[in-house]
Amino acid sequence: MANPEIINLTANEWEKVATNVTTGNIKRLSNLPNKYLETYRLTGQPKPTQAAEGAELFTPENPGDISATAAIDVYVMAVGNDGKVRADV
Repeated sequence: MANPEIINLTANEWEKVATNVTTGNIKRLSNLPNKYLETYRLTGQPKPTQAAEGAELFTPENPGDISATAAIDVYVMAVGNDGKVRADV
């Protein structure tokens, strides 16, 4: 596994936090915002454009684990406030 990467997130915008990965983990590094969304694309595909494309992140159902059979790009959105995450991939 490579060194973890710290990613600053602009409120309400999709940010790529990992590229060309099949495993890893995303960790929350800031108290705000209260809600983060996560989605993915096959590596090289265009980034998402709508918040509705995401699933809530950092919940019991979606704790931030990355697991895919094909290489993906992972995107996170901080909802309502800027945020910060760490990608361990």
